[in-house]
Amino acid sequence: MQGRVKYMGSKPSDAPKAVAKAEIKGQGSIPYPMPEEMKTPSTAKGISTTGKKRGMGAALRGGRYTYD
Repeated sequence: MQGRVKYMGSKPSDAPKAVAKAEIKGQGSIPYPMPEEMKTPSTAKGISTTGKKRGMGAALRGGRYTYD
């Protein structure tokens, strides 16, 4: 037996090709920016901050906090 199963119709058409600009109807096109290398902050070194709480919550849960 040499049967084939059709599932959800025929093969879909090809996807549109990627472009490097945005086309706006009747107004032209805007080029997308090119990727560039940027410096990022170093997060390897942790910072710990302590302080004194203010307000009514401080009276209920203690007067100092530590933020990591």
